[in-house]
Amino acid sequence: MPGPGPASRVPFGLAFFALVVYAAVILSIGTHADWRLLHEDNGAFQTSLALSHIRLGLARTRAHDVFFNPGTGEATLYGHHPPGTALILAAVFSATGSASPQIARLVPIAFQLGSLALLVALVSRLFSRESALFGGFLMATLPMGAYFGRMVNYEPLCLFAVLVQLTGYVAFRRNGSRRSLAWLATGIVLGGLIDWAPFFFAAAIAAAEAIDSIGRRSRSITPLLVIAGAIVAVFLFDLLHLWYAAHGTLAPLRHLFFRDSSGGPPSVGLGRFLGTQFETFRRYLTHAGLLSSAVVFLCLIRPSRRLSNRLFDVPEPCVTRRLLIVTGAAPLAYVIAAPWWAKTHPYWQFYFLPSVILSMVLVFRLLWRGIRERPSLALRALFAALLLEVIVSSACMLRLRHTRPGAYAVRETARLRSNYLSPATPLRRTE
Repeated sequence: MPGPGPASRVPFGLAFFALVVYAAVILSIGTHADWRLLHEDNGAFQTSLALSHIRLGLARTRAHDVFFNPGTGEATLYGHHPPGTALILAAVFSATGSASPQIARLVPIAFQLGSLALLVALVSRLFSRESALFGGFLMATLPMGAYFGRMVNYEPLCLFAVLVQLTGYVAFRRNGSRRSLAWLATGIVLGGLIDWAPFFFAAAIAAAEAIDSIGRRSRSITPLLVIAGAIVAVFLFDLLHLWYAAHGTLAPLRHLFFRDSSGGPPSVGLGRFLGTQFETFRRYLTHAGLLSSAVVFLCLIRPSRRLSNRLFDVPEPCVTRRLLIVTGAAPLAYVIAAPWWAKTHPYWQFYFLPSVILSMVLVFRLLWRGIRERPSLALRALFAALLLEVIVSSACMLRLRHTRPGAYAVRETARLRSNYLSPATPLRRTE
């Protein structure tokens, strides 16, 4: 992982191609299997929503998430999220003529590979091509991306939109071009049509720009206005679309925030919540990811320390620091915003991937630089131990996830199929 320097385009292209193949092979494990693994009931869930669009037509579903019971003819609006995921699945099902689990899984896999390409481009702009390839290797290997990156749900699609935001943001911070700002706004709009999480990243970027504008009064507020405008526009569109689909009410959103019978949010003990989040981070982002994130966090809050100066001895330290703050604060706020959801759904930490990968790249670069400057057995052993931990922990977790069926996933998939549309349903509209 040397620093920036001349690199041949052919070796980088070949290495990137090999990286994509490596990631695709891992993501494609068991794509033909039924929905039976942990949290794979989401695949059956989204498939049923997509089939409702195909069977009923967009005029009846009003292009929003609807559960259709073919036995009773009843269509029930879901409405907890923007409908982008099910609409994309419906388009793919219609184009292929199949709604099998394998076809459904190809959608998040394609988005995850797109996210991989964007991440490599992002890291190469900040550090070097070698570091970018290493960051891509981490993204393809960490269980959070390697397992949940193939999950048929909002997360893989949203991460792509988030990385569109981040690449546009970094490019804008570097060159201030309108094209970069448009790319950032595109990521905000795309993400907002799929789920709520991208709004947290957009808000974090807007806050960063607002702070920057206050600190530099001569700086134009146009970027902040564009970002805020994109956030408000797509959020209002989501609300108006739900209001239209629900025939003049936003009631479906209420269950998203209030889940118990008393009408208030379920209580979540602080200790238990922190414990589950720590365990999720450790399992799916590895101990090396946890350690790297902790080191970077300490260096961000103590920027004058020698370790911080060494860690951020990169071509553009200010942009790197700002990006780390945004990518760390946004998913943290998302998890804290709904602790009762985050506690039971480990994939809510999926959006930590950019922050963790950037942190790991920085720490491994620091260790590699230390080895080159002053070779020592201790540094070599630490570098090898961290890298081995990533590989071994990820392999063990992936093996566990792909070999142990999830009891709830099996039950929920059976319930969805008994009550709503399933892949066995012909891909045709009702008369």
